[in-house]
Amino acid sequence: MRRELDIEQLLRWRLERAESDAPPPPAGIHLLEGARPWWDLWPERFAARARRLGAIQISYGYAMAPLQHGHSGHPVPTLISRDDDELEAPVRVLYLNVREGKLRLRFQLDPIPRVEHGFEVTFISEEALQPILSAYATLSVDGEYRLDAELPEDLAANWESLKVTDRMPFRFILRPTSDNT
Repeated sequence: MRRELDIEQLLRWRLERAESDAPPPPAGIHLLEGARPWWDLWPERFAARARRLGAIQISYGYAMAPLQHGHSGHPVPTLISRDDDELEAPVRVLYLNVREGKLRLRFQLDPIPRVEHGFEVTFISEEALQPILSAYATLSVDGEYRLDAELPEDLAANWESLKVTDRMPFRFILRPTSDNT
């Protein structure tokens, strides 16, 4: 019985120490600020990147050229945005499925630039060049990026019939997950 009491006292003492050593919780405004999408935090950066993305043209001949690794799929104009530079690199959509409001997507960069372990993928509407969705894609062992995302009802209904060989109704801005801009 004495040993149980000693362990209980030790646990209470440890809890008190942890609470006294812990930093104060962040203010609510900082939490809200961190939840906002990057295009709301930096509208000038987004506008510049959207203009550059809108200017990217992919020729039909390029769209029909085989990918380095033999996969097919319609190329999607893409801007890879890092702190220090921006790179235009088309993405090939390898797999696209929308079911029950959930998007499953696999894509590959072509040509493959510096390998990133993950990207924040911002889907930009093809026509209006406005952000429509943001999700995280992770690199698989076979060099493809994969993402799963919940879609709004209207978007899910519009994208359910898409096939990888269709022209996509979006463009991408990819931001490495290690960057904050």
